[in-house]
Amino acid sequence: MNSLAPADRAILKESVPSKKDLNSLISKLSIIDRVVNIAGTALSGVLLSLLITGQSMLVCSCLSLISIFFLYIALRKIPSTKPQANDTDDKTNNYRAKVFSGLKYIRQNRFLKYYFWSCICYSFVSPALIILLPKLADKLGSAGLYSTFYLCFVGGFLLGALISGKLTPTVKTISYTWMLSTIPLLMMIFFLSNWLALSVLIALFGFLTSFQNILSESMIQITTEDAYLGRVLTTIRTSTSIGGPISSVVAGIMLDHSGDQILIILCAVFVLIGGINMLFAKEAAN
Repeated sequence: MNSLAPADRAILKESVPSKKDLNSLISKLSIIDRVVNIAGTALSGVLLSLLITGQSMLVCSCLSLISIFFLYIALRKIPSTKPQANDTDDKTNNYRAKVFSGLKYIRQNRFLKYYFWSCICYSFVSPALIILLPKLADKLGSAGLYSTFYLCFVGGFLLGALISGKLTPTVKTISYTWMLSTIPLLMMIFFLSNWLALSVLIALFGFLTSFQNILSESMIQITTEDAYLGRVLTTIRTSTSIGGPISSVVAGIMLDHSGDQILIILCAVFVLIGGINMLFAKEAAN
């Protein structure tokens, strides 16, 4: 999912006047997230090659202070809202209580209820692919191909973000793009020895992933009451984080005993289940 914290994402809804603007804003933030991840990695390498560790940390600290300044200005421009009754009456001051409060709300919201389980299915896929791609690069004779695969995914994701930001989020679009992303995954099985074809398929997977990622977040923002938005995002992020460690262990075992093809098929099945599950969620907002 996206790198911003649930509290930051919860503020977005108050920052834009319309649903269309909200989807466009989420798209732009997703693009910035990906670009910053790449630029940050490159910058860190440059700093470490030119400066000593202490000087590099000083530069990072200055950048953090600058970001705090911009955040302060941005928060001043958001209209102040009165605390909701739900935020003041129930005792959700600790993290665990907020997670269960968000889970209770998710169960009562049709879109969120289906998206929650689809998201958990997907949470098993990303860690497995993170383990798989370096191994594929190594088998192709160059560990450096992993960087190529990563850049292809990011490139596809950025292109998808540019397009999805101009669309109206609907459950059907989310479901179809979710299911369609299984196609490039399954096609990878036939091109495991062709790095160029793999790169194209990974870029296509990133392109389709971007659609369901951005449109899903827009739907969450639209269908969730303001008083519960932060809790819902916290609950989803906490629940999906469970899949990471489990998937990493299972993927490692499967790669040692079952081979690449079986792991790719399993990932595609999880993605397909998530997309089919989303078809049962009726439109909650238009």
